[in-house]
Amino acid sequence: MTEAAAVKSAPLFTQESANRALPYVRAVAEDLADAYRRLGRAEEARTRALAAGEGSPTGRTAVLDAEDARRSARADFARCAKELAAAGVDIKDPEIGLLDFPGELPLPTGEPGVTRMTRVLLCWRIGEERVAFWHDLKSGFQGRRPLPGAEPAGAAPPPAKAGPSPRSRAARDAALDDSGLDREPKP
Repeated sequence: MTEAAAVKSAPLFTQESANRALPYVRAVAEDLADAYRRLGRAEEARTRALAAGEGSPTGRTAVLDAEDARRSARADFARCAKELAAAGVDIKDPEIGLLDFPGELPLPTGEPGVTRMTRVLLCWRIGEERVAFWHDLKSGFQGRRPLPGAEPAGAAPPPAKAGPSPRSRAARDAALDDSGLDREPKP
């Protein structure tokens, strides 16, 4: 299925519903970005440990530790990706937490004063306070434009590489309860 076809079959967000879901989505996106960074560090540690050799007990232990860290990061990444997919949100860049919310906007048709509801992607990334941008299905991040009525000040600089999200599972569950999103993945 192409990305455009997947977007057409996904539930649609409005700017309001995307922003209502944002506390939960933000927490999961932060955890996703953390898992992505941990996975990269674990891969590097495993490569170094393998290069140093498994012949010694410390070398073998280093490889096993790196593989455990890699397994844990992969599991966390997969869990977060599944949660975002269940919420109807698409991951575009896990390192910076760049996400798209499928939606529709009334866009000009080219005839004066005439608009047509058009499928778009509402765009958000970690560090932005709200969903305030959109792009068409083909242009991606480079085609981002402010949503009607949204101030471009919602844009964030690329986020700093940080440690794990301080949010607890209970806080994420509470944010999910307030978001209006379904708890169960959609078939």
